[in-house]
Amino acid sequence: MMKEKIVIIAELSKGGFTRATHEVISFARELGSAGALPEIIIPGKNVRGLAEEIARTSGIDVIGIEAEALDLYSAESFRSAILDILRDMNPAYVCLPHSAMGFDLAPGLAVDLGAACITAVEEIHEDEKGIYFSKSMWGGKIRAELVPMTQRVVLTVLPGAWTASAEESGPAGTVRVVKASPGLGASEITLTEALWERESELSGADVIVSAGRGIGKEENLGMIRKLAGIFSRGAVGASRSVCDLGWLGYKHQIGFTGRTVSPGLYIACGISGAIQHISGMKNSQMVIAINTDPHAPIFGIADYCIVEDLTKFIPALLELVGRGDASISS
Repeated sequence: MMKEKIVIIAELSKGGFTRATHEVISFARELGSAGALPEIIIPGKNVRGLAEEIARTSGIDVIGIEAEALDLYSAESFRSAILDILRDMNPAYVCLPHSAMGFDLAPGLAVDLGAACITAVEEIHEDEKGIYFSKSMWGGKIRAELVPMTQRVVLTVLPGAWTASAEESGPAGTVRVVKASPGLGASEITLTEALWERESELSGADVIVSAGRGIGKEENLGMIRKLAGIFSRGAVGASRSVCDLGWLGYKHQIGFTGRTVSPGLYIACGISGAIQHISGMKNSQMVIAINTDPHAPIFGIADYCIVEDLTKFIPALLELVGRGDASISS
């Protein structure tokens, strides 16, 4: 059986690779477990250093595509820069994170390549007919199995569905950097501005402390922030109901209509556990739930269940940490 070629489109943020990119590498390795290693494409302005870094740490061959117009993401310029290289490579699979970039770029690439487009992939399956994929739909109420009907497939990988790739100890991959042609699009991105505060930088957080309607009132967000603040890489999340009430902005929202996260530790405070919320955090490595209702659905997925009034439990925990009687680190 001929080995399939797999291409990963890397995503950059703040001068480095996003966590989701490393998760896509793990996905691609599983996808190609019976075949060749994948290859990585990095579009950007100055990417040689990053290309050499990921080639060394992953052992995967890398192609960097450089152009002034690729400094800031736009689907138009990225599609134009990537397309010719993809056609030359003739991959069976093109893989991207299911991020704002990924689900914006993937459909256009699929059209250009005459490929199927399957988004938010959560699992890979294989039977006698070949490889197919599964994903959640309708806020986790439906599990869909999708079989590509084309020889080429563009895939986006749901954040948290795969563990981020670890550094490899073997030989480095090769690196090739090419210059993209000027005039990559009919429009130009001149500025992007980050609107995220530290506490809402959910994607890079190791620990997320999330507030639900069960915290009682907006003033109780103070203890949620304090709890998140004891971790070096802690962030504050929220259920949709908290955002709808105006207690926190929607940039904090986790769930089907918000952000999808996969931190090492997720602390759900006063969150009942509706499927819409669970779909956004179910791949967290450890879940601690604090709720006064012992039958709350969130306890069904939690590793540790604390049936207690959080306005009593969290201050007591913070006091223990403050006295040095408890050790918490991220």
